[in-house]
Order: sequence, then structure tokens, then C-alpha cells
Amino acid sequence: MDVREMHDGWDWTECSGYVVAAGGIRKNLNCYRPFQETEFLSLISALQEFRADAIAISVVSGNIREATLITRRIKEAMPLPVIWGGHGPTLEPDRCIKEADLICIHEGEQVIVDVAERIDSKSDFDGIPGTWVRNTDNTIRQYPPRPLLKLDDIAFPNWSPEDNLFINGDSVIRNYYPTNLEQNYIITTQRGCPFSCSFCIESRYQEDFGKKGSLRRRSPQLVIDELLWAKDNLPIKRVLFYDDVFTVNPRWLKEFLPLYKEQVGLPFWCYTYPTTHNPEMLSWLKDAGCDAITMGIQSGSPRILKEYFNRPTLTDRMITAGQEIVDSGIYGEFDLIFRHPFETEEDLKETFDFLCKFPQKMKAIWFAEMTYFPNHFFTNEATQKARENILAFGEPYQVSETLYAYYYRLFRLTRMKFPKARIMSLANDPRFRENPELLDEHMKYPEDKLAEAIERKKNNPSMTY
Repeated sequence: MDVREMHDGWDWTECSGYVVAAGGIRKNLNCYRPFQETEFLSLISALQEFRADAIAISVVSGNIREATLITRRIKEAMPLPVIWGGHGPTLEPDRCIKEADLICIHEGEQVIVDVAERIDSKSDFDGIPGTWVRNTDNTIRQYPPRPLLKLDDIAFPNWSPEDNLFINGDSVIRNYYPTNLEQNYIITTQRGCPFSCSFCIESRYQEDFGKKGSLRRRSPQLVIDELLWAKDNLPIKRVLFYDDVFTVNPRWLKEFLPLYKEQVGLPFWCYTYPTTHNPEMLSWLKDAGCDAITMGIQSGSPRILKEYFNRPTLTDRMITAGQEIVDSGIYGEFDLIFRHPFETEEDLKETFDFLCKFPQKMKAIWFAEMTYFPNHFFTNEATQKARENILAFGEPYQVSETLYAYYYRLFRLTRMKFPKARIMSLANDPRFRENPELLDEHMKYPEDKLAEAIERKKNNPSMTY
């Protein structure tokens, strides 16, 4: 939804993510139509039909408000314990325990088993490790964390359509596989990350639960078994590996990828980091069916990467890593994150210079603006810096809206198929700096047609792009 077209009847979540798409247009990725009364009634009816003994809700930082609305309606209609788990309660337990009867801190697969056993034995929830419990008098009991789980001991997620339903407006769709997944199957083969990017939840988990031993991976054949079940039972034609960094363990990949190619054989996408792949590994991935890969860049400014993002990766290595992806024949995309209080125009200029050198065939669908998740180190530091900026500049950011709009368009131009000299000519023209929207004229053509349009203009100077 284009935020400029947002109208009454729509709402968007907390921690909403904004991105900048083609033409410098800002878009909100987290908007939705507020819950309708018919949807609440359908949910209550389905839970009563199921004869639930407890209700468990997965909550992330962005949907605590929505989980609160649902929890209150459930408890009005049904005298059942409501349990919250996920990133939301882990990061904001004090807030979440005000609404739920029990919250799970960090990993919850064994917690929910313990809860089920207590329900079966008609016992209370006292003493379950890794939880906070709210008493009937609203006093809170906190219990120590659990040890990290062995991933091979965790059951497969239940995506069986007959066990899932979708409530939307007046309709209740049963025997349902989520339409937002289309024909994709999302899976993770590991938990944890070897890196500690300051804006990522993994850095928080490492602070709270320790980094040693946090990076764990499932056995290759166990992952294959889940994918074979999905292939046989769901309408999927593609696999998305949502590991933070899929390319982190060459030995594991060398065992897994031949099994995947032989037994699963579906095209797949994964995520990489500039220092965790090489040409040989990329050849393994491509041979096994990898046809798309995303690499995190986040900024072309060494200062931002090192001092604020905790990603001290050399820009030369990022350029080389991008070229390795291009040379492999795998379609490559990359991530960038902007708009935070530490950023100056010099940082944006360095990113533009970086993108001019970065392989043009590496694409970016959009450029993300920083999302400030609660209780992250980066969020806390950025909040303090924003206060300082307001005192110094009258605004939380050191870069104006006009300059952001200008640089976003320049970044987009570096991904389009026309010569670097032309890009630099546009960047050096002062008209565009003051009126960034004038650059939109140069983005009208699809990328594969723009170079042709430029060539035609050489022969017809009166022509506009």
C-alpha cells in the first residue's frame, strides 16, 4: 500500500516496515484492514467447535496490539488460559504478561508440551522453566530460562490443510494452505547466527541467552524428510530457506545439497552474507536447484557498517561477493537499510559510490528504511541520537526528506542498464538535488529497455526518456 494513498479503513502495525520502491515512492509493508466483528465471532465459533483447552498465540513485536485485541475477545467468550509466545513476549515480557495468562520466553516447543501436560493433569502452570505466569490476583511469577533445544528433537510444523483455516471478513475457509505463501514452502534448517548485527533480533538473543552454542542446525536428512512431506501434501513448487545465513556451514551444505537435488529437486531461494560464500559453494547451490539468492549489504558506508551496524565487512569484499553471485548464474538481490539518526549525507554519498561499483546485475526490489524494534541496542542508541539531532538540527535525522528522495533515486539508477558515465552526469546535475522528482523521467523504461532509449535519444535529441 502506497502510504500516500492510505485512506480511512486501513491501519498498520507497530514497528511497521517502510521501503522505498521505484520512483522514490515510500510503501508500508505492514498495513491491514482492522478486525471486523464477524471475524471475531467466526474465531470464537471455530475455537468452541474445536473444544480447545487453551489458546496459544504467536506474537511478534509488530502485532502485540492485535494479539491484545484477540486475547481480550477470546477471554470475554471463553474461560480458557491464553498463552503467548514468540519474539514479542521475549523482548517485551512486562508488557505482554499484562494480557496473557502465561508467556513463553525464547524457544517454546518444550514449553507448550509442559503446558499440555499440566492441563491434562489439571495442574496449574507453576514452575515451568522459560515462562512468566500471571496469577488471578495479577501478581507475576518468573521462572528461569530453559537450555537451548536440540533442533532434531522438534516436530515438523503442521501445515496440513485440514488442520488450518482462514478467517477473512464474512468467510471462513477450511482445508487451507496460506495464499500468501502461494506455491512456496518456507523452512529453516538452523537457529542462531554467527553474526551480531545491532539492528537484528539475533543480537538481542545473544545478549540475553548467550552466543555460545546458539547456532544450531538440523540433520540434513531430517530437513529432507520435512520437505518430502511438504512436496507430497502441499501445492508447492518452490522452497524458501529462511535461515539467517544459509551459507554459513560448507560441510553441512556439502552433505545436504546432493540429498536435496536427488530427493526434493525443487528450485529454491536462500540468504547469504558477503563473507560466507565463494565460487565453489555457489556452484554447489546452483547445481542443487538454487535459482535466486539474497545478500545483505545494508550500507555502502564503512563508518555506518562498523560503528553502528556491527557489520565490519570490507566494501571491496561485498563487491567481490556480488560478482561471484553474478558469475555463478544465480539471480542475485541485495538488501540496503537507510534512514536512521546516525546517517549523514556523506554516508549516502559513499553508498552511491559503492553502488556504482557494485555489479549492476545484482538487483534490489526496494531499499528498506530502518525499523526500530523495542529493546534492541541499535534502537536504544538511535533514540538517544535522535534526541541530540532534534536539539542540534530541529529534526531527528541529519538528512532532509528532499536529500533522501534524491539519493534513493540515484541508488535506483545504479541498478538500471545504462552507462555509469550517464549516471554520474545525472548525479552531478544540481537541478535533481533540489527537485528529485525530475529524475523520475529517467526511470520510465523497464531496465532492459532503458539503454535502448538512451541510444535512440543520441540520434534524436528532442526525445525524452
